[in-house]
Amino acid sequence: MNGKIGVFICPACQAVVKSDRPLHEGIICGECQHEFGKNSASAKVKTQIPGGNLGKGASGVIRDLTAKKSAPVLPVGVIDTPKMAVKTLEQARNEFLGGSSDDEMILADGSRRVRRRKKREKAEKNKGLMLFLGGWLCVVVAVLVIFATGKFGASKTSKAPVEAAGRDLMDQQIVNRSRSKIEKEFQGFMKLPEGSGQTQFIDRSADLSLAFSNYYRENPFPRASGKLTQIGVNVLKLPDGELGVESIWSDVEGYKWGALHILDRTNSSWKLDWENFGPYSTESWPRFINQLEGSSKEGTFRLLVRKRRTADDSNKISLSFYRPPNIKEVNDEFKNSESPEIDLLAGSKLAKEFMRLWEDHKEGNGPMGSFLGRALNPDSLDVMRITVRLGWEYNESDENVLKLKEIIGAGWFGERIIKLAQNAKDGDTKEPLEEGSDPSDN
Repeated sequence: MNGKIGVFICPACQAVVKSDRPLHEGIICGECQHEFGKNSASAKVKTQIPGGNLGKGASGVIRDLTAKKSAPVLPVGVIDTPKMAVKTLEQARNEFLGGSSDDEMILADGSRRVRRRKKREKAEKNKGLMLFLGGWLCVVVAVLVIFATGKFGASKTSKAPVEAAGRDLMDQQIVNRSRSKIEKEFQGFMKLPEGSGQTQFIDRSADLSLAFSNYYRENPFPRASGKLTQIGVNVLKLPDGELGVESIWSDVEGYKWGALHILDRTNSSWKLDWENFGPYSTESWPRFINQLEGSSKEGTFRLLVRKRRTADDSNKISLSFYRPPNIKEVNDEFKNSESPEIDLLAGSKLAKEFMRLWEDHKEGNGPMGSFLGRALNPDSLDVMRITVRLGWEYNESDENVLKLKEIIGAGWFGERIIKLAQNAKDGDTKEPLEEGSDPSDN
């Protein structure tokens, strides 16, 4: 049968016999040792009886199974030689510990069919559930973060909004009503090229148009990359009922711009305080500080100031001034523009005024509630935004030294707000009339 196994049924005991020999060569049953299928000559040989002798039947009955007429034996079927399934040691161990998980079925021809079940460890069974729960948890966290920041669909590089703490209901209404107008006008200002109508968006444009042109002739305009997104807003508490809103903007590269918008009641528009945005100084700081040719001896500057550490502040305080950092400046390059050290005598009017502003700054209180310096300044607590008037003078030793002439105020506010603050300050310092006195007596 060409080496293939045949399956036969023993005519004597009905057992299933498998053999690779042809039927005509004879097949011996493994159960009863009956040989069948051979030529008739061999059929005359009597079957051996295990444990006894043929012909001696005193102790038992001996039956000659070959004497019976055997039914014709036909091969039931032919099957291929089974292939050995090789198992690893780990598979064998798991099968031993977990028991057989196979379904076994005996077919009608006597062959066996085995259907194997897939095994999975407990951890593997729970893997899908853990992945499902983990995915949903990530989705929930992402949704909470988006709604907490309030910037659904904002640029990826935009950070969470910077908001002023403790905003009251009235301020919130101002923010809500002004947001769209401020965004439209500021975006228009930022997109227009220099000299093509940008001054229409700034406050006091008639007074500042020449200064605006000269300033950007020497300084590059800070262009944004891509769309600007508002990431912070704050309402200023201005005197005389004037309204001002500060905003912080970020482009797709993460650079930030600070701006102050003042309500123009004549047309209900929000004008940019450009002197604050620049920030604008009447003189070029590099030329002034290095006393280069063409520079003036005196000017009004919007700078950063740092109070230097001294052994004893009871005699004097020492100050250093720096130019404002550029929008896209890296590595704190502004620190290379440090002014000569300026000393103020302790107890002097200038020293007292500076220390009052400096202590407010250290406590986190911006001028008129401003938050731009705190949010955008590098080393925000070590340096403070200030507007001052500086000048060069010769001292008693005939040395040209830098002097602090006037402290105009903390922050980089433009002239409109500076005048509002000064008028409010002058009104507060006026001594009230004594009760019963006549104003005409003064």
